[in-house]
Amino acid sequence: MITNLQFISKIKILTLLFLSISFYVSAQTDNTNVQDEKKSVFSSFDLGADFKSRYIWRGINLGGNTVSIQPYVEYNFAKGFVVGVWGAYSLGVQPNQEVDIYVGYTTPNEKFSFLLTDYFFPDYSIRDNNYFDYDNSSGHVYELMASFNLFDDFPLGFSIATNFYGADKKIDSEGEPTDKQSFSTYLEANYSTSIATVDLSFFAGAVFANEGGYYGDHENAFINLGFTVSKTIKITERFGLPIDASLIFNPSHENVFFVFGISI
Repeated sequence: MITNLQFISKIKILTLLFLSISFYVSAQTDNTNVQDEKKSVFSSFDLGADFKSRYIWRGINLGGNTVSIQPYVEYNFAKGFVVGVWGAYSLGVQPNQEVDIYVGYTTPNEKFSFLLTDYFFPDYSIRDNNYFDYDNSSGHVYELMASFNLFDDFPLGFSIATNFYGADKKIDSEGEPTDKQSFSTYLEANYSTSIATVDLSFFAGAVFANEGGYYGDHENAFINLGFTVSKTIKITERFGLPIDASLIFNPSHENVFFVFGISI
């Protein structure tokens, strides 16, 4: 029988193998212009960074009171498939730094997408925070998210994300974590539109089965309500600077955030 540790290790090995094969195929076509043009449709690299005034994730402050730099590297290794690394680093002395590895797939009609994410917080003051420990009691949190938009003429989308493995455990009557998975689940609805020169996105998110306190104190609660306004400031004929601002309410925590961001 395959253990949980073996299962997670095999997922990572298969992902690295898939990525290596993609690199090899890409290298074989570098000297042929026609093949390069065809290949560019199916595979490409992307990298960049977001600079946020605060790191607010699903209505929760994860970056303290300082600016957060959030770099990423992403590789589309087949049509609809993507693998990437995303991080968050506060400029001040904050404990909540983050490095996430993810693999995703979007259907050809772009109505459905699936994302598998390995969340990890590289802070050695946290218990069991060894990155290469993939046991169910380690500091990793594995989440599977599905997003969908079934309407062609109405930009209303939905997503559901569940922690299925790792450091999201139920808490006992004395407030201590048990060995039972909480399976905390986050649901969100979003609606996007445009007004004049800006894009506007409204969102409403709630958490369910939060028996381990992963999203806060309440088991079932609305934690992420608000909207984001974004636009691109034209700098030159060929370069624009994307900016955004978000007003975020967390009714469960009775808190509010106003976050500004710049992307490069």
